[in-house]
Amino acid sequence: MRYLNLLVVVFLFCCSEKKEKDSFYYFSNLQFTLDTINIDSDNEIIYLNNNLFGSDVTSNKKYFYNFNWNDHSLEKINLDDLRLEEKIQFEKEGPNGTGQFLGRITLHGEKQFTVENINRVELFFLGGKKLKTIPLDKFLIEPGINEHVLSSPILDEEAYRLYVLTDRIDRNNYTLGIFNLQNNEALRMPLNSLENPNSYIFTLKMGNASIIVNPKIRIEKFGTKMVISNQINSSFAILETSIDSLYSKTYKSHLTADSKKSNYKTEHESVEGMEEEYAKFLQDINFLPPFWDEKNELFYRFSYQEMEPQDNKDEDVKIKVYLTIFDNDLNLLGESYVPQLKTIKGDISYREFPKHFAKDGKIWIYENINDELAFVRLSIHKETPNK
Repeated sequence: MRYLNLLVVVFLFCCSEKKEKDSFYYFSNLQFTLDTINIDSDNEIIYLNNNLFGSDVTSNKKYFYNFNWNDHSLEKINLDDLRLEEKIQFEKEGPNGTGQFLGRITLHGEKQFTVENINRVELFFLGGKKLKTIPLDKFLIEPGINEHVLSSPILDEEAYRLYVLTDRIDRNNYTLGIFNLQNNEALRMPLNSLENPNSYIFTLKMGNASIIVNPKIRIEKFGTKMVISNQINSSFAILETSIDSLYSKTYKSHLTADSKKSNYKTEHESVEGMEEEYAKFLQDINFLPPFWDEKNELFYRFSYQEMEPQDNKDEDVKIKVYLTIFDNDLNLLGESYVPQLKTIKGDISYREFPKHFAKDGKIWIYENINDELAFVRLSIHKETPNK
């Protein structure tokens, strides 16, 4: 295979001393404002469970698709008109069935999307027809025991490739797998951007069974770049698919730590003990995946820390949120604390930063308002110095 022979691994490090290209992009005097928009549901109930886990936005940011697990439909939401435009019905069983379990969905162009299931990836037309089923087990060395698929696989149908993140618990590392769908060959590359991941895997032992909570690691596709980020540290691993080159980028933050601590107690035999220690994990810095702003041609990235609760009766957890901005090569341009974003919802067993993306030069952040779909929009303004 061409990419087996030509793959070049390069490690590139980027630091925050990069020279300023445009003072607007530096955050010395930026201001943030918020406004909230509501989505007209047309008397339907939009599925808001699981923090919009099974949803994605089209590349042109006109439509937001959200899978409704209750009635097995795909909700098509027009973000320009701010309304639920259509509900596309899908089959649960049969040749076009999605199955009982649905994971994340990823849109491909304007007409197709993939559904991640436990042991397979399936490609569908948005109209409901299944185009392809890709079993994952045949690409794994030791499926089920020592090797697991992480995050959402990325399908590049034109190149007949599937990009998958896996972990090898016995080897204590994460791996990027490039799977050729024509000849079933696989190339695996260790991800050196996240060292010693076992130090951050929490395990609750319950008799003969165990509950395992892994740190979050994501792979996102931006044009010809596959960008891999993780919750633990600020670095990126980037695969440039046009030349089959894998490299790492790091940057130095002036506002937060660059990585989490590694001295957590990860083995637990009680729910209370695990929740207490995992809360410390979340109160340390958490890095989120980058996302692209087409209007300003910039990458953004949120990071946040949970605050120690003052009252156990509080439903919302207080957080401190930071926004980092990058150019189109993921070189650091600036960062800022965002005081307007203050809380996060959910209990300790399922709590994550809400769904968000950039549209029309603003950052849209999911908000559940009285069980109705809404978005808080974060606008960035350059403060004009007083003359």
